[in-house]
Amino acid sequence: MTDFLINLEFFKYSIACLVLMALVCSFLSVYIVLKRIVFVSVAVTQISSAGIAIAFIAGLNPTLISLLFTFLGVAIFSIRFTERRLSNECMIGIAFVVSSAASILLVSKSAKGIHEIDDLLYGNILAATPFQIYIMIGIIACVFIAHFLFYKEFAAVTLDFEMARTSGINARFWELMLYLTIGAAISIGMRTSGNLLITTFLIIPAANGLLIANRMKNVFIIAVTVGIISALTGFYLSYYFDLPISPCIVATLFAILCLTLPFRFFKLH
Repeated sequence: MTDFLINLEFFKYSIACLVLMALVCSFLSVYIVLKRIVFVSVAVTQISSAGIAIAFIAGLNPTLISLLFTFLGVAIFSIRFTERRLSNECMIGIAFVVSSAASILLVSKSAKGIHEIDDLLYGNILAATPFQIYIMIGIIACVFIAHFLFYKEFAAVTLDFEMARTSGINARFWELMLYLTIGAAISIGMRTSGNLLITTFLIIPAANGLLIANRMKNVFIIAVTVGIISALTGFYLSYYFDLPISPCIVATLFAILCLTLPFRFFKLH
């Protein structure tokens, strides 16, 4: 621990990036799990990866292109297709596999090749810069302000889309806005946190909250707390045992989830 604290100055931007991503993704994970759009979030991360891959090839700004592709993806996914032979799940699945293949094919033609594919999957959190942190803070602040001001609308379209629509809420618009906030969170973290870690943050923290709490407010609190604690613990474990950062954080999240399951069992009995 002493050695880790001595090197804390070197890790400060990485830790700040992790905490910010854990904060926003864990918060949004509650909406994702409750709305049952986990596969959408997975597909969007792959689309974001494809955008970054194109930016690598074209020499463009990866964050900007990733944001553009992500917003395009969530806009398409928010459309409720009426064609019965091709369900929304089918369209999302197609987008997932095509964008995954495109990311690998595009990056394989770049100078770095396999190393950039690793960065897309696992991220390069140690390369986080102050500029990236400032961009993340700005976008995350906008996400939280939007959810604070319009919590009623976001909660309504998450819990019951049809009920929200019949009650006079513009459900399609607010569902699109929800998807866009999720897309913004994904795109700003892809370059540093990677596909694997962001996807995990968008799923497991909410599962912990929903297993323990019954009120929405408490679910959000637990999800965010678990996300941040797991990020910090996983980062320290990766340093102590000299292991990759993202898998360590994922393992920590899963370990906490496993500890949560018995709690839920005893709560029910």
